[in-house]
Parts: sequence; C-alpha cells; structure tokens
Amino acid sequence: MEPDTFRFNKNSISTGIYCWQTDVPGNPKYYLQHVVSSVAGAANNCATQQRIEGVQTLAGQTATLSFWAKADSNKNIATEFIQDFGTGGSPSSRVDTIGVTTHNLTTSWQKFTVTAAIPSISGKTIGTDGNDSIRILFFFDAGSNFNSRTNSLGQQSGTFDIAQVQLEEGTVATPFEHRPIGVELGLCQRYYFKTFNQSDAPAQAVGLSGSLVGSSAVNNISFTSTMKLPVSMRTTPNPITLYSTTNSNSNWSDQSGNQPTSAVVVAGENAISVRATGSITGGGAHSIHITSEAEL
Repeated sequence: MEPDTFRFNKNSISTGIYCWQTDVPGNPKYYLQHVVSSVAGAANNCATQQRIEGVQTLAGQTATLSFWAKADSNKNIATEFIQDFGTGGSPSSRVDTIGVTTHNLTTSWQKFTVTAAIPSISGKTIGTDGNDSIRILFFFDAGSNFNSRTNSLGQQSGTFDIAQVQLEEGTVATPFEHRPIGVELGLCQRYYFKTFNQSDAPAQAVGLSGSLVGSSAVNNISFTSTMKLPVSMRTTPNPITLYSTTNSNSNWSDQSGNQPTSAVVVAGENAISVRATGSITGGGAHSIHITSEAEL
C-alpha cells in the first residue's frame, strides 16, 4: 500500500501504512513504515518521494522540510530535492542534488529539519504535458551511483518509519499543519478517486455502497451512466479501473444476476461515463465501482 501522493523507487522494499503511535506530537493516527531488504548493486536504491505539482513551486526561494523519523537501529537516511521540468515539447533537464542532507536516525522518534536554497527556474523550459514538479526524496538504501545524491549513504537493510512530512517557504520549520479530514480528502482526490468507501480497498465484489448506478427502460438496450467527480482531477485520469460490485470481473451487476459488459466511453477531469451493453434487465438498477488516477 502506498500513501497518498508518495511514490517509491525500489529494488527490494516492503512498505505499509501503520497507525496508533503516541510519541510524535499531535499523535497522528498514521505513519509510514518501510521495511527495506537491500540488493547489492551500484545502480540499486530504495527511496520514497513526494512530487509536488508545479516546478515553479518555491523556485528561487529558501525552503524548509521537516519530518519525524526513527529506525530499527541507529541508521542514516538522506534527503534530496529535485526540480523536474516534465515531458512534452523540449523541456529542460531535471536538476537534482539540491539540498542533499544526511539524517541520523535512532530507535526513538525525532524531528528533523532541512533548509535548502531552491534554484531559480529563470531561463528554463517547462514541458507541455503539465506534469512538471518539485520532488522530495527520502533515500534509505543507495548504491554508489547515487553517492552525489545521498552523501554516499551506502547500502543497508532495515525498518524506517516516517511521519508528519511538511515543506514550507522560509528558514523556520513551523508546527505540523493538521488540516480537516474533508479538506485533506479533497486535495488527495485531485490525484486519485474511488467510489468505494474510504475504509475499503478497491477490489471486485465488495458491495454496492458508493457505486455508480445506471439503468435502461428496456431489456438488452445499452445505457451510459455518468459520475461527476467530487473535485477536478489534475488531468484526464489514466488509468481508470472498473470493478464489479458482486462478481469477480469488471462488468456491471444487477439484482437479477446479469453482468452487462462495461466500458469507459468518456473521461475527463470532472466526470467519467461508463456504458453497459449485452444482457440488461429493463427497469433494473445496475452498479459498478470505479477508481481513477491522475498522479504526477
């Protein structure tokens, strides 16, 4: 399981989201745990990164990163900033090795801060695909090819925990901002949306709650049902995955046990339309679940 808006670079890593700790101020319900099994090799690494939309973010300014972390024994990790100018057209090459810092973790939670000068993007060319970003990387294990980006961190296995990651303008790390759950959910849905209940992992045959519903007045006449997304996604979502509410396939389900074939016919930043064809019960309710992704 990956946390919202984080990505993993890995050769061998097991990652989970864990809850209920009381050592970090504010007692955040969740934190991220990485169980790293190092694979020897100069080009190998295990890292997690957060991509923040817009390479112009904090460009030419001083930024401060703060987070809490611990490990299963005394171990170092490294952090790095990257400016990525995206794809499409002729974008400038990405800029890495910004603010590379080593952090000495122990078995107890500690707060760490990094202050870095983020380069100006004056004279740079941003790609036309709208996927440029500034990135924060946390390296846990790194072969020698990454020495300049990790202060020669080296390769290691272990368990690493991270909580309350925050990036802000200026030289001072302020207390972690606890946003209301509704606000946080809306920000996440710009990049990922699911019709499932928040507590349910997407899967086939997990029930009707929250699903898209559609119907036809006549037997075996196709229909299309449209779901308006709760917020505008970053871009047209891709991939979009369909899940049956009662069966082990990606088709529509109805109360008579029929499974009309499903297909996404229109998708945009604000809505997704799904068609049903085949064995359709006239006047009956049909249901299907959806996930859509627009991550950087």
